[in-house]
Amino acid sequence: MTEALTARETDWLWPLRWLADAAPRPPFLFVPLFLMAGIWIYFALPREPGLVPSLLLLLAGVLLMLPARRVLLLLMPLLMLTGFTAAKLRTEWVATPLVRAVVPAAEVTGRIARIDGALSRRKLVLLDVEAITPLPAGEQPRRLRLTLTGRQPDLAAGQSITLRARLEPLPLPVLPGGFDYGRQLFFQSVGGTGRALGPAAINAEAMPARYRLDAALEGVRQAIGRRVRAVLGGSTAAVSEALINGERADIPKRVNDSLRDSGLFHVLSISGLHMTLVAGGVFWLVRALLALFPPLVLRLPVKKLAAVAALAAGLFYMLLADSGPATARSYIMIAVMFAAVLMDRPAISLRNLALAAVILLLMQPEQALSASFQMSFMAVTGLAGFYEWWQRHQHGKEQGAPTHFTRATGALWRFLWVPAVTSLVAGLYSGVPAAFHFGRLAPWGIVANGLALPVVGVVVMPAALLATLLMPLGLERLPLLIMGRGMDLVMMISDWVAGFPGAGQVWQQPPAAVATLAALGLVLLALLRGRGRLVGLALAGAALLLPLPAQPDLLVDGDGRAVAFRNAAGELVAAPGGGGRFALSRWLLGNGEEVTGKVAATRPGWSCTGAVCTATVKGQRVVVLRRAAEQDTTCPAADIVIAEFPLRGRCLEIALRIDRFDLWANGAHSVAITPGRILVRTARGGQGIRPWVFTPRAASP
Repeated sequence: MTEALTARETDWLWPLRWLADAAPRPPFLFVPLFLMAGIWIYFALPREPGLVPSLLLLLAGVLLMLPARRVLLLLMPLLMLTGFTAAKLRTEWVATPLVRAVVPAAEVTGRIARIDGALSRRKLVLLDVEAITPLPAGEQPRRLRLTLTGRQPDLAAGQSITLRARLEPLPLPVLPGGFDYGRQLFFQSVGGTGRALGPAAINAEAMPARYRLDAALEGVRQAIGRRVRAVLGGSTAAVSEALINGERADIPKRVNDSLRDSGLFHVLSISGLHMTLVAGGVFWLVRALLALFPPLVLRLPVKKLAAVAALAAGLFYMLLADSGPATARSYIMIAVMFAAVLMDRPAISLRNLALAAVILLLMQPEQALSASFQMSFMAVTGLAGFYEWWQRHQHGKEQGAPTHFTRATGALWRFLWVPAVTSLVAGLYSGVPAAFHFGRLAPWGIVANGLALPVVGVVVMPAALLATLLMPLGLERLPLLIMGRGMDLVMMISDWVAGFPGAGQVWQQPPAAVATLAALGLVLLALLRGRGRLVGLALAGAALLLPLPAQPDLLVDGDGRAVAFRNAAGELVAAPGGGGRFALSRWLLGNGEEVTGKVAATRPGWSCTGAVCTATVKGQRVVVLRRAAEQDTTCPAADIVIAEFPLRGRCLEIALRIDRFDLWANGAHSVAITPGRILVRTARGGQGIRPWVFTPRAASP
C-alpha cells in the first residue's frame, strides 16, 4: 500500500524521468545551451547590471550548489549565472570611451593593430589610439576603425601612423531592434569610426614587441598574395588568395553574389571546412610519411605525433589567415578534436563540440549573438548528431563478406552520399540563424555543395596547402595552377546553381522567438535519444505556428533621408527624393524584398511637390519635408510630419513630429499605426542604457 501511494505521489515527476531517459550521457552536452541562455539574458537587459551584484549572485549560486551538487535543477540556473557573469566581465574588459559627436577634422596618432585590404585602394584599419587632437585624454577611445582611400604609403600591422580623419560615433542600428554593428565594434574595444582625409604618415618609432608577430604575419600575407597573383589572374587569384591568407578585399562583387546565391559563400570564410582540410591534411600526410619508416612506427606513437603536427599547422593557418572570430572558433574546435586523439578518445563527437563551445562562450561571450557562431555550431551539432545516430544505426548490421565489387561501389556511394547528406544537414541547421540574421536562404545549396565540396576537398585545399609549403623554395607555380583550375570549376558550379529558379531566395526575417524555438528544436533533435527526439521535432514544428508580430507601418532612418511606409501588400514604398541607400537596402532585405531603393521609390503611394512628399498610411496623413523646405515657415496639414531639418517651434499642433533633432538624439524610428494609437520605437531606445550606447553631444569639441 505504501509503495503504491509513493508511486502515485511521485507520478507527477514522470516528464522529468522521461526526459532523463531520453537525454544523452553525459549531461555536459547541454552546458553550452544554458551558458548561452545566460549570455542572451545579459544582452537583453535594458540597463547595464553592476559588476559586484553579478559576482555576488554567481557566488550565491555556487554556495547553494555545493551541498546539492547532484541536483541538476540547481545546476541549470548556475550555468546561466555563469554565462551572465562571463558576459559582464567581458564587457568590463573591453570597455572604452566612446566618440560622442562628429569631429570634422581630427589629428590621430596610433599604431595599426590590424589592416584589411592592405594591397587595395580601400583599406580598413584597426588603430590602437595614442593621441587624438582635439579630444580630451579621458574621451579618447582605445581603438578606432578607420577607412583609408586613395594613395597611401605601404602600411602594415605594428606601424605607428599619424593622419587627419573625420571621426564619427559608433553606428546605430538602421531600424529599432535591428543588428547593432556598434555593439560588435565595442567588443573589439573600438570607440569610434571614421575616414582618413588624406594620406597617412608613418612615424619612425620602434615597434613594441607585442606587435612584431602581427607585423611578421602581415609581411607573409602580402608575400603570399604577390606570389598568387603572379601565377593566377583576375577573380581566380582573388578567391585563391582569400583561401590561403584570408584577404577578401579584391574579390569582385559578381563572385560574391554568385557564391551567396548558390549556397557556397562559406567557401570564402576560413572556418571549420578549411581548418579541417588543412589540419586534417597535415595529420594524414605526416602519419603517412612516418609510416614509411617501420622502425619509427614500432617505437613512436605515430598517430599522436601526427596530431601534434596538425595542431601546429592549424595554429599557423589561423594566425596567417587572420580572419577573426570564425577562424579562432574553428581552431579551438580542431584543437579539442586532436587533443582527444592525444588522449586516445574519439576525435569527432558531440562531447568535443560542447567543450569547444564552452571554451568559446567563456572567452568571448558576445559571440553567442553573432551569425557566424550560431551558424557554425548549429551546422556542426547537426552533423555530429546525425553521424553518431548513423553509426549506432549501422552498428551490428549483418554485412556479409565484402567483395572487390562491394568495396568499390561502397566507396563510390560514400563519395557521392557523404557530401550530399553533409550539405543537407548542415544547410538545414545553419539555415535557421541564416534566415534570422540575413533573411536569405539558398534552397539549391545541397546541389552546389554536393558538387563543389569534393572539388574543394580533393583539389583546391590540398593544392593550396602544397603551394604554401613550397613557396619558400619558389616551387609554388604548379600547385597554384592546379588550385586555380579547381577554383574555376567551383565557380562554374556556383554560377550554374546560382541561375536556378529561386536561388539566393530572400525571405522576411523571422522574429527572434521563432528562430530561437526552431533552433532549440533542431539542437534537441541532435542531442536527445529515442523518443526524446520527438521533443525537438515538436519545438521546431511549434516555431512555424507562432503568430508573427505586427510589422511597423512607417520607417525613418537616422538622417531622415530614407522614409518608407508599408502598403497593403506588405511591400515597402520609399519616399522619392531622399538618400539613405544603405538603410533602405537593409529594410528591403529584412522585409524579404530583393529590389533596389529606386524600384521601391517608384511604387505608388507618395505624392511629391518640390521638397514635400505626402502619403496616407492607415488613414494617417504623413508628410515628409526635405531639407529644401526648411525656409518655408508654414506647416502642412498632416497627422505625422517627418523633417530632415530641426522643426524647432513649428508644427506643434501635429500629433507626431519626427525632425532632425529627434533623429540625432534617438536614431532610426519605426511607427506602428493602430486604431486610436500610434506606437513609436527608436533605435537608441531599443539599445537601452549600456556601455556601448553613447549619449550624443551637441557639438564636437
